[in-house]
Amino acid sequence: MRIAATLVALAMTISTAQAATLTTLASFNGQNGVAPIGSLIADASGNLFGTTFGDPQFGFSTVFRLDTTGVLTPLVRFNRANGINPRGSLIADASGNLFGTTSNGGAFGAGTVFRLDRTGALTTLVNFNRQNGGSPSGTLLADASGNLFGTTFLGGASNAGTVFRLDRTGALTTLFSFSGGTNGGNPGGSLIADASGNLFGTTFSGGAFNPFSGTVFRLDTTGTLTTLASFSGQNGFRPQDGLLADASGNLFGTTSEGGAFGAGTVFRLDTTGMLTTLVSFNRQNGSTPFGNLIADASGNLFGTTVSGGAFAGGTVFRLDTAGALTTLVNFNSQSGRNPFGSLIADASGNLFGTTANGGAFGAGAIFRISDAGFNVGAAVPEPSTWAMMLFGFGFVGTALRRRQLQTATAKA
Repeated sequence: MRIAATLVALAMTISTAQAATLTTLASFNGQNGVAPIGSLIADASGNLFGTTFGDPQFGFSTVFRLDTTGVLTPLVRFNRANGINPRGSLIADASGNLFGTTSNGGAFGAGTVFRLDRTGALTTLVNFNRQNGGSPSGTLLADASGNLFGTTFLGGASNAGTVFRLDRTGALTTLFSFSGGTNGGNPGGSLIADASGNLFGTTFSGGAFNPFSGTVFRLDTTGTLTTLASFSGQNGFRPQDGLLADASGNLFGTTSEGGAFGAGTVFRLDTTGMLTTLVSFNRQNGSTPFGNLIADASGNLFGTTVSGGAFAGGTVFRLDTAGALTTLVNFNSQSGRNPFGSLIADASGNLFGTTANGGAFGAGAIFRISDAGFNVGAAVPEPSTWAMMLFGFGFVGTALRRRQLQTATAKA
């Protein structure tokens, strides 16, 4: 099932005034995948893994590996029957099995949860049927027992999305169905958890102020949903992905629209429920942030915008603890264009990510950014060169240097 593909390495690198250097590591060409929109993960050897969303007409949805020698290999090609159009990132267990979701396809056309083992065998764990959810878009989360948690953008009791749990026996439980009204609707992002097992996330729509504005929510272990914040447009609009938390329990995230200039925001929600807009993007410094934020050891936040910037192809930015925003990279078509996913970092502070478009063939790219000012600290990453185990499930690099609320589960 492993089909070797030739890496197209671009000799060109692009430097910004901030001395960050962008290098295109691989370009997708259709045969090896089209449009990577999720984030990367990495194993202990530094191999990168991800998914490509695919072309609506021809498919080319894949799970891929980029090894340390620069060889890009599609590990599986989705065929609609086993799913198509993965949006969220992968996670991995201690044995190296990969888990993810597809937003479409499967037995009922409403998406799947899948496992890809180390031999390249793909197993469909769940076929969503709309009643139990549809179109899962975020990255999965796992607890110490190996139960998987996630969200679906559609489906459920009101067709406004769900939060679900998939246990190790394969039993799917809908933990909550959104109404699309004041409690939110269409959760498209990933979940995080606190020490008590409460889940936190965002919805793309619903809330107190506008049916299309979105919310931040907490779902406790009894299944009770609390809306922690509702976006109004001025303080942000339509968050697309999940949250990041610091050691004090403050939540950080992005909205894809809204803010002072209508181009999206970075926000902080503190433990008292106060929502603060840290950045309003103005298109020149970026527009439409989709992916999760990551944080370095100093508390600086790093993220991407899908569009805007000097070439209108999106940016990578750093937001320091004083509130100063620095554009580290402006993407153009040659270097890649439209980064939808989050970043990861290695032990040297290099950042890695994907672009959905651009690159040598216009079908997307994998990039590395060096000299970005990412402070890895004394104990980052852990427990070995690239691997960071989250939630006790033996995850490998699910989001290197992504600060989470402390969980009750021990690290594997």
